[in-house]
Amino acid sequence: MFIIVDFELVIEKRRYFFKVIESRLSSTSLLLSKPEKLKLELANFEIFLKENWPSIFTTLNEYPLNEDEIKTLHTLLKTIENLSKKIGSKLDFFNDFQKYMKDSIEK
Repeated sequence: MFIIVDFELVIEKRRYFFKVIESRLSSTSLLLSKPEKLKLELANFEIFLKENWPSIFTTLNEYPLNEDEIKTLHTLLKTIENLSKKIGSKLDFFNDFQKYMKDSIEK
């Protein structure tokens, strides 16, 4: 029974994490014409990712990504790639995160 609870908690934590990322990416795209606000949003987003991604990533050994999570990560990757094209070097810090996401999908 504890394994099921752990599994459900892990899945719920991931779902929340992905929703926050999706929301942050959406906010970022709305700030493309506001460089100072964009810079602040990217800095805050980077902090969020650095603080939260490692704990999500470590769950993948015991609880691999399910099909929905893989689709979500693919969608997030496409969104990041589109943002990167729009604002170029301002999104350099996403490169590592994209790598982690791709590694997670392959895990």
